[in-house]
Formats: sequence, structure tokens, C-alpha cells
Amino acid sequence: MKSHLFRLVRALVADDRGQDLVEYALLGTFVGLIGVAAFTSLESAIQNTYAAWNTNNNSNWQMPAPGGS
Repeated sequence: MKSHLFRLVRALVADDRGQDLVEYALLGTFVGLIGVAAFTSLESAIQNTYAAWNTNNNSNWQMPAPGGS
């Protein structure tokens, strides 16, 4: 029983099928987590920029003259 288990563990360690899939999954997870962290840290800066842009646009807008003249 012990030798069978030892052979099974050795075969699992030596078998590299699916290694690329695991590496790409780990890389994708890592890139996704970095993206979430970056967006979380930039969220308030983006919100403040758009709020300032909206305020500036609303203050620059002039109502057209009645009757279109």
C-alpha cells in the first residue's frame, strides 16, 4: 500500500499536463486583483474629476434667448 501511494505521488509530481492552464489562471487572477485594487484607489479621484467637470459645464451654460433671436 505504501509503495503504491509513493508511486502515485511521484507520478502526480512528474506529470506536467495542465501546467499552462494553472499558470494562466493564476496570472489572470493576479491581474484581476491588481485591477480591482487600482480601481478602488482611483475611484474617488475619478469621481471628483467628473464632478468638477460637471460643475464647470453647468456654470458656463447660458440659457438661449426666448424666441430664438
